[in-house]
Amino acid sequence: MPDLKNFLKKHKTDLNTEVIAALTTFFTMAYILVVNPLILSDAGMPFGAIFTATALAAGIGSIIMGLRANRPLAIATGMGLNAFFAYTVVVGMGFTWQIAMAASFIASALLFLIAFAGINISHAMPKSFKFGLIAGLGLFLVLIGMRNAHFVVMNEATLVGIGDFSNPATLIGALGFFIVSILVVRKVSGALFIGVFATTLLAMATGLAPLPEGIFSLPPSPSPLFFQLDFEGILQNLSILPVVWTFFIILLFDLIGTNIAMLTQAGYADKKGKVSGFKEALESNGLAGMFGAIIGAPALVTYLENATGIKAGGKTGLVAIGVGILFFISLFFFPLIRAIPIEAAAPAIVLVGLFMLSTVENIEFHDETESIPALITLGTIPFTFSISHGIAVGSVIYVTLKLFTGKYKEIHPAMYLIAILSLLDFAHVF
Repeated sequence: MPDLKNFLKKHKTDLNTEVIAALTTFFTMAYILVVNPLILSDAGMPFGAIFTATALAAGIGSIIMGLRANRPLAIATGMGLNAFFAYTVVVGMGFTWQIAMAASFIASALLFLIAFAGINISHAMPKSFKFGLIAGLGLFLVLIGMRNAHFVVMNEATLVGIGDFSNPATLIGALGFFIVSILVVRKVSGALFIGVFATTLLAMATGLAPLPEGIFSLPPSPSPLFFQLDFEGILQNLSILPVVWTFFIILLFDLIGTNIAMLTQAGYADKKGKVSGFKEALESNGLAGMFGAIIGAPALVTYLENATGIKAGGKTGLVAIGVGILFFISLFFFPLIRAIPIEAAAPAIVLVGLFMLSTVENIEFHDETESIPALITLGTIPFTFSISHGIAVGSVIYVTLKLFTGKYKEIHPAMYLIAILSLLDFAHVF
């Protein structure tokens, strides 16, 4: 215990705060336990096995992050990447999910090797670019949260429109927004977690959300997915190689953006914007991704929802380890977990997006070669619904402006590489 106390004191936190942060992060991430099986089952994978694999991969991956990087960053199968896996690679291109899973494993292995070799691309990004990235992620979270709460919906004429507030699901989101906002304004400890939990209970009590069908159940067997990687299929279908590259590029760019943003929010960036723990975090992502592919959960990433736990005060790897343990426990409480409406978690995500937007004030607006790329990155992320696209477009503009204004000495060599890869990707070379 003395060692734990000293550890927590060194990181300016306490056990109660770390536990609340872990609970907050978990409950804003728990939707993946339901959403991921729904998506991957469309690729021909068994629903029950996917649920178990998702929980196991998130549990092990988060614990790897906590032990290896000692950072409050939980890991799970990436939303967007799982849709790419199922609907583009399997359904669209006709590859088996076993071949697609092997492609995901290779991409994660490449990510680990880059991180292990010490190629730290995060140091290459200029400070304003990073702060624009963080603000862009904040807007992205606002959009995701408002979409999950049904505050905004698709509109053919204007792309987005206002939701229907007579819809019970929208009312849950509105109720949660007021609850969470009031708790945050009153500076209640653990406001986001309490808000999600209270909203869920109120939604059930008022009939806006259904009661859980049960509480406890044994997890389905994940054995149909274990060690199903089809590397031979990749060798026999070399047309899958662009898919491997796409997996890798999306993983790399998304994780650069998310890890930098989350670590900065957690206080692991110095005044120059240099982020500590980034290398270890990226290594953890690579290791977790390889493990996930082996057991049947592709493309594990650091979640934006970690921002909720960080806002709750989480500072150390104890948060990630706690989230990992909660994912293990969730294996036996699937009926209860499934009953938490995603609309109840949405308001917490919106509020975190607001907190992240405050980094805009650190952008060097007096230097247009810094502020313009930051602005474009900030805007591209939410409007294209892609972190990687934001980094790609911003990097190309950054390098171009610096070159044509004679400031080429300010460009880190890695930024050239990112910009070139981005241009080739835009040209569909890969």
